[in-house]
Amino acid sequence: MTSEVWELVNINGNRTGVMIERGTNTPIPHGMYHEAVDIWTKSKDGKILITQRHPNKEWGLKWECSGGAILKGERSIDGARRELQEEIGITISKEKLTYLGKTIMSEYQCIMYTYLVVLTDEVELKLQPEEVVNAKWVSALELENMKEEVVKSVWDRYL
Repeated sequence: MTSEVWELVNINGNRTGVMIERGTNTPIPHGMYHEAVDIWTKSKDGKILITQRHPNKEWGLKWECSGGAILKGERSIDGARRELQEEIGITISKEKLTYLGKTIMSEYQCIMYTYLVVLTDEVELKLQPEEVVNAKWVSALELENMKEEVVKSVWDRYL
């Protein structure tokens, strides 16, 4: 697995030129943030796709939407497309993604950009085994009944 390099941004999302490699325990300097994306995926009949985190990851076996860090040189929409492809094997065009907004997560020094994609065709999921151990389509009511099983920070940004 190749290393992830993030270009840090300020609170307004402007690039700072400061790079940090994930997993090196290098602290993010005060006033700077790394960027990440979440992508809520819905089927044409309104079901929501959730994935279960690998047990060795933080919040292991909790459920979430697809997502991850934006890499150096990426825009958020490019990171969203890459994460969908890597984690669950879905390839989509930029036009299929709807930007929902951003959340500044100060406790994680992260700016999270949230997207929605509504799939018009059935897809075959291909899970990235080191990231995702399970996936399922649920109704909004089923997801709400799973609140305790969902990563809290993801739940806080739920549609």
